[in-house]
Amino acid sequence: MIKHLYIIASLMLFLFVGCTKEEDVDGDYKYEKTDTISVLSHKEDYFYPGTSIKSKNKGYVIVDKDMRTSVVSHIDGFDSIYEEGHEYLIIVKIYIPRYEMPDLYEHRYKFVSLISKK
Repeated sequence: MIKHLYIIASLMLFLFVGCTKEEDVDGDYKYEKTDTISVLSHKEDYFYPGTSIKSKNKGYVIVDKDMRTSVVSHIDGFDSIYEEGHEYLIIVKIYIPRYEMPDLYEHRYKFVSLISKK
């Protein structure tokens, strides 16, 4: 009887140890929150975080719900939807760096759904 309980307990432990949150898959970034942002109708020059080095690619101009404007290099899953000249209201998952180097690593954005397109 004790042998059976030991086997069952071992199996249960093995099953639960392998579980992780879907949002925390990346080792360097962790899930912070899901939020609504506006993506403006134009792109602007993007500078790498913590430097004055300009990327050859332009970045999305976003406005968060606190009305802070910033330029982000990429929004995962949004490139195929975006058309310059249209403003978008979208829901995104925001990931922050696991380690404290905010001037070297930016937040990552992952597209969840489209609310409106103007």
